[in-house]
Amino acid sequence: MHGKLPPLFTLQAFEAASRLGSFSRAADELNLTPGAISRQIRQLEDWSALTLFQRNGPKVSLTDDGAALLTRLAGPLAALHQAIYPPDNAVQKTVYVTTLASIAKEWLLPRLGDFSRRHPEIRLIIQTDYALVRAAPRVAMVALRHGSRQASDQLCETLFGDRLIAVAAPDLLTRLGNDARCWPAHAVLQHVALDARPWFDLAGMPEEFVAEGMAFNDADVLLQAAQQGLGIALSRLSIAWRRLQAGSLVLASDVVCATPRENLLVLREDSASLPEVRCFTDWLHQQATLWHNDVAAFEQHDHPLRAHIAGYIPRAGMIEKTI
Repeated sequence: MHGKLPPLFTLQAFEAASRLGSFSRAADELNLTPGAISRQIRQLEDWSALTLFQRNGPKVSLTDDGAALLTRLAGPLAALHQAIYPPDNAVQKTVYVTTLASIAKEWLLPRLGDFSRRHPEIRLIIQTDYALVRAAPRVAMVALRHGSRQASDQLCETLFGDRLIAVAAPDLLTRLGNDARCWPAHAVLQHVALDARPWFDLAGMPEEFVAEGMAFNDADVLLQAAQQGLGIALSRLSIAWRRLQAGSLVLASDVVCATPRENLLVLREDSASLPEVRCFTDWLHQQATLWHNDVAAFEQHDHPLRAHIAGYIPRAGMIEKTI
């Protein structure tokens, strides 16, 4: 059975002292005191039962045993250093993208083919979670969230504007009609984290109206329920867009308003300048501009996705939101 290995930092102290020929200079490089380096070397000598250095006042030199150990350690230590600090010219970089499953599936994934074609040297790892994962220092991580800005030590900006709309399966809308004031409460589905009151108010629904349909905590599952005719869903346009284009869902009302929350881009300040992060965020901003154009076109009364809404009249709540 192999014996236990000494602490990695002890080996680092040994390598620095060997390379620099001085405990003091090794201490300066590792931000320690010479005494601390001396203790690390003594610990390694006790561990290996070898005398590794000849001490000649402030100068030290390797013994034969020390030189042999340094030769054996050179490769493994270099490999560890490269694993933690890969070279800037590495063939492939990795960017972690943390976001909600609904944003990943409905807004990000349909666009990612373009990024991969433009930047095959960057590998993306998509992580979906409701919790905002906090990146470790200098890790190439980008977060896309839907929420409100909060004070933090992270960089946060609105990536793109969105709209709150009502959608339904075509057959259900035929039965219920597109006047929200006539919808029964049990036919209106809920998202547990969505404040639907601004939309209800704009639609002229009474203050006491409360949706009593099924409730969901996932925006994509909510739309799947609406698609199966289980009720009318209030949704963000960005999440419902592909289903509207496919015709599996249709706009249930002419009422459109800005979402109470924002689609946010969140970065750690210490990793925002990494080349691979900047490359990905630049591309995200380009995609956000294209989406902004889609939203502007959607808000025109003659947009194809609105054609079935008879007598459509733009409402005052339909506001533009800059990216």
